[in-house]
Amino acid sequence: MAQSKTYLNYIHNFRGVAIIFVVGGHILYGWHDKSSIGYQIINSVFQNGTVLFIFIAGYLFQHLSRGFEYKSYLEKKVTNVLLPYLIVSLPILLVRLYSGAPDYLVELEPDYAHWSVVHRCFWLLITGAHLLPLWFVPMITLFYLCAPLLLAIDRRPRYYWVLILLVIVSLLVPRKELENIPRMFIHFLSVYVFGMFCSHYKNELLEFSKRWWQLLTALTVVVVIVSLFKIPLYDQMMYVQKMLLCWFFIYWLWRWDAHVPKITGFLAEISFGIFFVHFYFVIGLRYLTERVLHIEIREIVLYWSIQFIGVMVTTSVFIWVMQKIFGKRSRMLIGC
Repeated sequence: MAQSKTYLNYIHNFRGVAIIFVVGGHILYGWHDKSSIGYQIINSVFQNGTVLFIFIAGYLFQHLSRGFEYKSYLEKKVTNVLLPYLIVSLPILLVRLYSGAPDYLVELEPDYAHWSVVHRCFWLLITGAHLLPLWFVPMITLFYLCAPLLLAIDRRPRYYWVLILLVIVSLLVPRKELENIPRMFIHFLSVYVFGMFCSHYKNELLEFSKRWWQLLTALTVVVVIVSLFKIPLYDQMMYVQKMLLCWFFIYWLWRWDAHVPKITGFLAEISFGIFFVHFYFVIGLRYLTERVLHIEIREIVLYWSIQFIGVMVTTSVFIWVMQKIFGKRSRMLIGC
């Protein structure tokens, strides 16, 4: 079957890479020894993979913006993003609402335990605080609502100079307090617009990268190595690292398009489903290992690797089963 003219295989594969980064970072959840070399390496490489996801979102928004119609755009986002968000949230919402107030929620909101069920449910849904990765959905929703304003930048390319200011803002407002959705939107705005910029000038960017690939690669490697160490302004360094990785992956996935493993494309196909449900399996496998099988999960790279593979495999199997049962409707349930 011929691919659509709007289809970019290297961006499709990039989605597969991005979900690996997202899941890899979340496997570190619950680690106590954050001073170990293993933790520092894994954390530096995989943490804040959200940047890759948001960059791709901005890239595809610009790439597919011809014939943009706001109403139908929002309807698709409600069906394909917000609806599965609500459905996937339901099990953990019931746990959060009726099993007592978890310590981390009380730390965020001291009066949480005294709120009504409706108040708690509403707050959890608009912050995504009920399950670690889900803050992303309320945040990305703000980008959906701002689509006409973002498109106005793209229609007047000279406005892309605002990207310099947005990068400065992201450095001044680092990624913290994930439940603070307006702060996260401000921080990641530069990433989204950077994705739009790279898409708008995709041909020029790839030609430039062909000439300067050695510099791009060396700079990316150096920044990744430097970020292995807990240096001053570490959060800012991690932001710069992931922004560079976006450019790095765009170029190399394009250049090596014919040689990218097929599993990358497979993960890309189910990437949104993996995003929505993988943390249930992170928690579930940890509970099974420690509480049921009484196996101590040592905080070393080997155990991280085993957990990572276990989560990716079980999540993928779950998605396959859901797709077999519900067919195309599975997208409204789990995002793919």
